[in-house]
Amino acid sequence: MVWGLFLLLGIIVAIHAFEYQHSIQEYVFTQPPMLDASVLREKTPAVMEIGVLPWRPGPSVGLWTVITDDGTAMSAADWWISPALSKPVIANGADLAAEMELSTGLAEINDARPWWWLPGLSDVSVGYLSEGKVQGLQWVSAERHWIGCSAGAPVTVWLVHSRYHRYLPVGSGELVDPWSITAAVNPWIGRVQFIEVRVKPGWCLGVPSHWGFAVKPESAESETGSGIWNASQHSALSWCMSHMEYIPLHIESLNQSSED
Repeated sequence: MVWGLFLLLGIIVAIHAFEYQHSIQEYVFTQPPMLDASVLREKTPAVMEIGVLPWRPGPSVGLWTVITDDGTAMSAADWWISPALSKPVIANGADLAAEMELSTGLAEINDARPWWWLPGLSDVSVGYLSEGKVQGLQWVSAERHWIGCSAGAPVTVWLVHSRYHRYLPVGSGELVDPWSITAAVNPWIGRVQFIEVRVKPGWCLGVPSHWGFAVKPESAESETGSGIWNASQHSALSWCMSHMEYIPLHIESLNQSSED
């Protein structure tokens, strides 16, 4: 059983490496009039208008509960009317997205998935970026990761292909702000070719696997801040690759079971 798991893991890694070698490695974008499986199959960033979502201020705000980073509970309506520059940090972004059923508004993305991708969206969450706040650099291990703006100022997405991974710092649990990296800190930063994408409220950007991205509110509108959301789409392969850290625990559990 254990050797079978190792063999399966080896096959998954080999397929993932083959997929990377055949992925598009140029900064080419697509903005389809309608999202479908043929678009999502391509390793190309996709920009689309998703429309109005519930994560925004106004009378449509439901009786949702925001848990702040210090453990305080407050209504979403009260949270939205607090000053943009002093809004409490949201600690329950995933639970809040589930409470407002945000995935329902993203059904178009889920419905367009290729047949071999897993149904439903993973890691759906909402958040807010105020002046000076950044959603740090992360690398996409899912088939596609979506970042959207739902309210306030547009956001700027810093986008880079994974062939430049070697020249960028690894977070190790700490936030990596690519806008703050200088040659004095990282002498290789000059070799990194990246692009910046402006995403307006009601729009989203689908980042394909292997790419890296970071997000910040548009500086010209920094006093407003930006309501954002994140979601991922997985195949069985990408889900396994994204959860590889749990595989040793499963193997240990199987070993214990066989000994019993």
